[in-house]
Amino acid sequence: MKSNKQRRAEIKAHRLERAARAVALQQRQSDARLLRAEGMVAADTALLAAHNNTYGPLPTFYVDKAFTCRDCGAQEVWTAKQQKWWYEVALGSIHSTAVRCRACRLGTSRTRTTTND
Repeated sequence: MKSNKQRRAEIKAHRLERAARAVALQQRQSDARLLRAEGMVAADTALLAAHNNTYGPLPTFYVDKAFTCRDCGAQEVWTAKQQKWWYEVALGSIHSTAVRCRACRLGTSRTRTTTND
């Protein structure tokens, strides 16, 4: 059986080891932030936790994504800032992506309002 003094020494060593691991983790995270490229925006994981996601991990950051417009075939970029707004503010489905360029989205909404005449 260990004495109290030995047990306290084990506890202290365990706490120091845990603190060292935490410092190393923070260092890796700060290094990862420095390595992020332009056009990357950090995701608010607390807001994304509301999504019921069973297909994989939720994103920790957003990256600009290129896509081709479904209607006119134009090449567009869905920016990281737009993705952050869509997923976190508008609460869009975490599995959805942009498929139409801005011009086609605006044209579609205009034709809907003019068809009521």
